[in-house]
Amino acid sequence: MTRSLIELLFNKSGIETSKVMKFLSETKGGVENLGFCNQDVDVDDENRVQGLVWVDPRSMNAYKNFGDVVTFDSTYRMNRYCMPFIPITGVSHHYQNILFGFALVRDETEASYKWVLRTWLEAVDNKPPRTIITDQDIALGNVISEVMPMPQIKHTYCTRHISSKFSEKLSYLTTIYPEFKTEFNACVYKSLTPTKFEGRWEKLVEKYDLEDHAWLNDMYAIRTQWIGAYTK
Repeated sequence: MTRSLIELLFNKSGIETSKVMKFLSETKGGVENLGFCNQDVDVDDENRVQGLVWVDPRSMNAYKNFGDVVTFDSTYRMNRYCMPFIPITGVSHHYQNILFGFALVRDETEASYKWVLRTWLEAVDNKPPRTIITDQDIALGNVISEVMPMPQIKHTYCTRHISSKFSEKLSYLTTIYPEFKTEFNACVYKSLTPTKFEGRWEKLVEKYDLEDHAWLNDMYAIRTQWIGAYTK
């Protein structure tokens, strides 16, 4: 996917579906090689593209083999227009990142995410993954619970995204208590069982007087969706 294609699909004034189809068919050597038609592209009332999901044969084959766990990363933005770009990825048996498709949407509403998930599922023969990993996007989480009902599908949060907030939310603790970071990391990353995690967390809360720490309380409430002792 080239920069020119992305900018063509999503410019400020929008673009007619027929022009998008023409451009895509030229990049693939003919419309017969696209694997989709006009009806597979989401358009607005003026027939301008507002959402696109791309799944090619290589992505479909990769999903058939390695689609147990899927990551939907909605944190990417196009620099020029700040449009959400959602790579749908997994990991192969060689621990390499593999692409199961991607989506481009105009906004981050539940309606847009619902269209993306349903369209992507249709493209992969309506076979949902066992686990889906996302950031803490509330709209996306609501749609997953509707389109991919649990407990058949486990929805977890990306630990990397949550841990990137540690310095912002906990900096005053690490400044005052140099040992806090080591103890906190041991609790989050080195607790091999839920019982071990719960014990370490309780000691941290008591030792550093964190009973009323709003962000930590929120993270504890969703612990089963991001702490390794529960998600492994």
